[in-house]
Amino acid sequence: MPENRVLKADSEVSSLAFSKDGRSLATFSRDGDIRVWNIASGSVTQTFKRDKGDSNPSFLATRSQFALIGSDGQAKIRDLESGAVIRSLPLPAPRVSGLTSTEDGKTLAGGGKDPASASANLLRVWDSEGKQRFQVPAGIGGLSAMTFSPDGQTLIAAAYDTDVRVWNARNGELLKVMEDMTVSMFDLAYSPDGKLLAAAGVDRTIYLWDAKAWKLLRTITGQPEMISALEFSPDGKFLVTGGMNEMAFGAPVKVIVWEVASGKPVRTEEAEHRVNTVAYSPDGKWFAAADGSKNVKVWAVQ
Repeated sequence: MPENRVLKADSEVSSLAFSKDGRSLATFSRDGDIRVWNIASGSVTQTFKRDKGDSNPSFLATRSQFALIGSDGQAKIRDLESGAVIRSLPLPAPRVSGLTSTEDGKTLAGGGKDPASASANLLRVWDSEGKQRFQVPAGIGGLSAMTFSPDGQTLIAAAYDTDVRVWNARNGELLKVMEDMTVSMFDLAYSPDGKLLAAAGVDRTIYLWDAKAWKLLRTITGQPEMISALEFSPDGKFLVTGGMNEMAFGAPVKVIVWEVASGKPVRTEEAEHRVNTVAYSPDGKWFAAADGSKNVKVWAVQ
């Protein structure tokens, strides 16, 4: 039976992603480096340095590849296992401040400021060759979360104006504006079958939506802090959330595993700081959290 792991990095870890086979974990640290870990041994198998001059690169990872957006706006997409550069995409100005992709990595979406407005956002979508499909207005005050549906046909984004918007990922048609939330959502996650969308944020509440009819089905409460990250288990039966203390980002918080059917917490773990990312391994054996510390906690699913 697998045992819990603590991976000790050289710099504070802000993001992570499991490999497709669940044996490796890619982490992105404050020093700008990406480290790939063998979970079984707890050792680093590869380290990828940020390019010279990239003072504040952005990071994106799926289960097969990862990308760094440099200060020049260039996105270099690499294979997660080998580190080989698959392709480089020049992303247009203004600078992309966030990035998400379909699971196959063939479609990218990036958020950023609208150059024609002081507070409005734009969301842009590119194909695998870097050709822009469309750009759409995406609310005001900054984008807090983005995700594609598992089939890659739908794109969701939450903005700090508290609305969550749904687009057709092929042509940019606005399908729905969800206005039921009165506070900002900090993360979004689809269930693996694409039937549910989970959203959570400031009010410590998990909202579960029917992702076809776009109706709010129910809510789950009980996280003691604001919810900054969430992810479904591979079988869709559980949901893991990470907290954020609004009074002090450096304060300890909870990582909670919820049973989706009942809405009950089935496991609670500790994180050192605000949780930026939570993730399940595709084989369902592990879940992990990046909390801004140098220790990446990987828990065995019991």
